[in-house]
Amino acid sequence: MGVSGRGVAALWASMGSVMASLLSPRRDRGDIDLAATEPTVVVGAGASDELPTVAWLALAAGAGLLTALCGWVLVTGLVVAGWLADEPGTLGQALTVGTELWLLANGGGATIGAVSVTLIPWGVTLLVAWLISRAAGYAARHGSAESPTVTPMVCIVTTLGYLVPLLAIGLLVGGPMTALRAGTVMLVVVSTASAWGCCRTRESWPTDTWPAWSRAVPRAVAAALLLMFAGGAAVLATGLALNLERMTTMMKALDAGIIGNVALLVGQLAYAPNAIVWAASYAIGPGFTLGNGSIVSPAATELGVLPAIPLLTAVPDVGPGAVSHLWWLALGVAAGAVAATLVVLARPTARFDETTLVGGLSGVLAGVAFTGVAWLTSGDLGSDLLAGLGPQLVPVLVMSTSTMGLSGAVCGLVLGLWRRPRAARTDETATPTQQVADGNEDEVDDRSELTAPITRRGASRPDASAAPDQSADEPTQQIG
Repeated sequence: MGVSGRGVAALWASMGSVMASLLSPRRDRGDIDLAATEPTVVVGAGASDELPTVAWLALAAGAGLLTALCGWVLVTGLVVAGWLADEPGTLGQALTVGTELWLLANGGGATIGAVSVTLIPWGVTLLVAWLISRAAGYAARHGSAESPTVTPMVCIVTTLGYLVPLLAIGLLVGGPMTALRAGTVMLVVVSTASAWGCCRTRESWPTDTWPAWSRAVPRAVAAALLLMFAGGAAVLATGLALNLERMTTMMKALDAGIIGNVALLVGQLAYAPNAIVWAASYAIGPGFTLGNGSIVSPAATELGVLPAIPLLTAVPDVGPGAVSHLWWLALGVAAGAVAATLVVLARPTARFDETTLVGGLSGVLAGVAFTGVAWLTSGDLGSDLLAGLGPQLVPVLVMSTSTMGLSGAVCGLVLGLWRRPRAARTDETATPTQQVADGNEDEVDDRSELTAPITRRGASRPDASAAPDQSADEPTQQIG
């Protein structure tokens, strides 16, 4: 038992030493260093969206085709929903009317019964253009980043993908003239929208290779147009607010029900861009016509028989216009000034005569662009009383180009003269090095020759407090 007790004690002692050696941190060996870390997983790191050429071309074609289908489903679906609300006719007739209205939204016109309609509902058209830009941008994202042909190829294929079914349905439903008008309008709309989407996605614009000052011209014209549209929306909203009671009375008198009110709201939203451009034409001066020899302008308003559409309650009362309406004429002046400012600021070294010319030309270009937009929003809602709706193009062209061009020229002159004294003060306070950079090398050289001896003598004056023998011993340093 004694030997067994000593054996047990020795066993426990050896086990204790083993456990202590296992549990104790081994700091004496530095060849193994263990550390626990969380794995970092980057999803898609280094991945590329580039696809084979056939794949992104198929995406571009599908973008055009699916956008055309979505537009048709949207317009025709609303017509079928109205037909389901106990409207007369059959499902086939509802689909035919919906297809006619879809062709109208694409610029082809529509014939509903005996009424011929050519006034494009630009609300639907702009929605289609937005869908095209997004879909074309998605297709262009999967092309080669270095290839310069991706954007034009996507634009061409997307446009063809949209125009092929459009022309086929136009020929089948409306005839050759309908197909021709729709194809012409949507060729411009779809190609422009797809080009915008591709350039925006790939961050590559055709203006990148233009001279620096000319890149501001498209931005200036676009800014002037946006200001005109914003002013037109303000004119329209003001007219509706002032005639709110009249609009409410008309809505009660119509008593169209839920489905009818929804259809009426959608139709007015579809033509809201047209109404905004017409209101902007009103603000520029000439105004617009609502058919039957009517005219709506700040100076006077003459109206014939108008349909019961709540949006038309924004039209002023018949008779001479109020003096307060003339304040809207400042909209064209502001648009020309904005266009001139953006172009002139892109030419910081131009003289005042150049800024005057460039400012006037930018305003004229903005006026021409606005006239083109006004022409696109014109059309007919029938052949009798509501024929020839929209802005009066020739007066709009004259007033917009003259007003914006004159205000742009004046703004360019003021900016040029305002920057001239500032540039003169900058030249007077500039150092010789800055003047050399500006090209005044001869003047700086003459000034340097006159001031060089003074500067060199002055350079030795900090050592005047030194001992006399020090200045005499180092003549070379004083000269140098």
